[in-house]
Amino acid sequence: MPPSNASHAEICDWCVAYLKRIVADPSTAITPDATFAQMGLDSATSAYFIVELEEWLGVELEPELVFEHPTITDLARHIVTQRAPGDTGDG
Repeated sequence: MPPSNASHAEICDWCVAYLKRIVADPSTAITPDATFAQMGLDSATSAYFIVELEEWLGVELEPELVFEHPTITDLARHIVTQRAPGDTGDG
């Protein structure tokens, strides 16, 4: 069941766990501050990632978000900010 109001940290944790499962190279460092390009995401992988994140969060996300917000930290911050302007979701 998707979280009704996932925090910044929860979104980061979900993204890290998801990417650890799908990134082909096990030696790739999957961290909140690595760029999606550094983690090996291409256009197709990014699209699948966004779809899965949408389903988990229960919100619609634009596929280009991984290019506009190139790290998990940036993406999570954007999602939380869009949901509740002025709330970073860190608490």
